[in-house]
Amino acid sequence: MTDPNQPTSPDSPRLRISILLAQGCSATSVASMLEVFESINFLALSRGAREARLRVTTVSLDGQPVTASGGVTLRPTHRIDTATEADLVIVPGFLFRIMELLPRLSAWLPWLRQHHAAGSTIATVCTGAFLAAEAGLLDHRRATTHWYYADTFRKRYPKVNLQDSQTVTVDGQLLCSGGATAGNDLLLYLLETFVDRALAREFAKKLLIDSSRTDQSPYRTASFNRRHEDDAIHRVQDWLDQNYRESLQVGALADRFGFSHRNFVRRFKAATRQSPGQYLQNLRLEDAKQRLESSKASFEQITYQVGYEDPNSFRRLFADRVGVSPMDYRRKFQR
Repeated sequence: MTDPNQPTSPDSPRLRISILLAQGCSATSVASMLEVFESINFLALSRGAREARLRVTTVSLDGQPVTASGGVTLRPTHRIDTATEADLVIVPGFLFRIMELLPRLSAWLPWLRQHHAAGSTIATVCTGAFLAAEAGLLDHRRATTHWYYADTFRKRYPKVNLQDSQTVTVDGQLLCSGGATAGNDLLLYLLETFVDRALAREFAKKLLIDSSRTDQSPYRTASFNRRHEDDAIHRVQDWLDQNYRESLQVGALADRFGFSHRNFVRRFKAATRQSPGQYLQNLRLEDAKQRLESSKASFEQITYQVGYEDPNSFRRLFADRVGVSPMDYRRKFQR
């Protein structure tokens, strides 16, 4: 592979890229990569390169078309046994079907291990990280995936050092990106590192791609799990949905619903995967985020509206949990 520590020129060696195509993969993920690579080749040629900088192949198990998300048909250039050489192997995302599809993807695992052992860089987009982890490639390595699947990923692959707040992680020849659009961040990193930094920056400007994101945290929404069978905790959740703006203490909440304090905390956490205090905090944070997005109220006003009394401590809590200050969040997401 091109040495990222050496400067590149318009006639640097071509980078060989293989993109995995599997049933149910993200059509957008694959199409966007192909368009990016085609654009990079176009820009390189327009700047005087004698040949395309990237040689891109797409690979399915049997060389036959696959049906991607949205019913889109993707036609590969190679089947798995003929795609034996690559500097870079890219695993696309699988959107919200990854856990359903994962058992059917096992035939890809030896191929990924083979390429990694041969020195290929393996890059995953979004939930494609599950496939690399399933192959054992991410054990004791830094990785990221879509924040929505962070808990599932962490439980399934406890040996992986998951950094789910990050949009891109790099650990040796293993790269991962977070949510689907973070694939653009990953592609820019790959292009800057292995192709040409100036060319990558020119491409980012021409396609209006923001390369400054490093954190998924502002895009997270808290989970309020109701898929459990504890009816008493369901009643507590229903009550909290309507009353979280009040001044509340966990002990008083336990008394209201007839629990001992210890039993209440245990049952609530078992059902919702959060302590009562964390759950209440998340309700207030999500309300604050919605108000920052949709109103012109000051953060001090919002603090009181969601049930807190100290704007300064809530501002620190917000920045710590959301990853940006309240004002930066408003600038990013206000409608």
